[in-house]
Amino acid sequence: MLRTITTAAATAAMLAVTATGASAGPQTTPNGPWLQDQQHVSLERLHSYDEMVTALKQIQRQSDGRVSLETIGQSNEGRDLYLAKVGRGPTKVLYITQQHGNEPLGTEAALQLLQRLGNGGAEWGAILDQVTLLVVPKVNPDGSERFWRQNYDPDCAGAFCTPGRGFDVNRWHDPAVDPAANPVPEAAAVQRAFARHSPQLVDYHHQGSYRSADGDMITTSIFWPSVSGVPEPALTLSRQSCVVISDTLTHYGFAEVSQYPGTLPRGIARNAYGLRDAGSVLVELRGGIGQKSSGMLVRTAYIVMASMLEAVAEGSVHAADPARADDIPLRGGFVSDPHDE
Repeated sequence: MLRTITTAAATAAMLAVTATGASAGPQTTPNGPWLQDQQHVSLERLHSYDEMVTALKQIQRQSDGRVSLETIGQSNEGRDLYLAKVGRGPTKVLYITQQHGNEPLGTEAALQLLQRLGNGGAEWGAILDQVTLLVVPKVNPDGSERFWRQNYDPDCAGAFCTPGRGFDVNRWHDPAVDPAANPVPEAAAVQRAFARHSPQLVDYHHQGSYRSADGDMITTSIFWPSVSGVPEPALTLSRQSCVVISDTLTHYGFAEVSQYPGTLPRGIARNAYGLRDAGSVLVELRGGIGQKSSGMLVRTAYIVMASMLEAVAEGSVHAADPARADDIPLRGGFVSDPHDE
């Protein structure tokens, strides 16, 4: 069913790797591409907030009613936070992207997925009879416009605040924090959306460049809730989801997957929504790179998104052995510029 759709995306990703791979070097295989002093992440090929809103409204308009949009809150600077909804199935899945404003590629993948779901087709229709997909893209629009991690709240104070900038949005989902009292409006909006829909959740981020024990470049790290107190059914589903993601990317052969060394704060989305009895997964794409690898990583995120919908729709996620999550390799060491030996 969906396998043919994700295979096409995977083929394009492998072609991108072939076209852009750098020559071998001392630190990883493949070795690069790497940011040089004169390079920066190309923002021109990414959607700004206004461009994202335009794209979402166009997707809605052209979807013949399949995709709906609603505003679920506003950022500190008054930018609307959007929830896109597509499907009619009883099981709900929520994807959130760009809680950290300088981690953009999950947003790009989500827009591609919404476009394709909006276009319809028998393959997607069968999935969306079973699943309702919810997407909050660019959760942190103020930070994304500045390409920094935090939201925009220069007067912030207290936990997880960077003075003069703002809060780390992905530390403010703790179930003990009432959305009405949450000082981070972006996190509060996600809290409210979750409370309304009770979905499974996948949170898309970026990390730096890391290698495996064999010296291969890590492209994707994943993890389940690690805080104590997560109900066993939620933890099991989270681990099963990680197995599905790992198996999918391994099947396509262009991604190197590891466990993310997750931390314990209750307010991290992965932990917080697990504590709320939801299957909850973190996906960390390789980050800190220039535009040469961004297309491949967007396709990686897209394949993760599409394959999770398929696994949930078919019920195959529940057939995965959660114990196999422990077999996903641990993430190796950080990789600096290999030219500096």
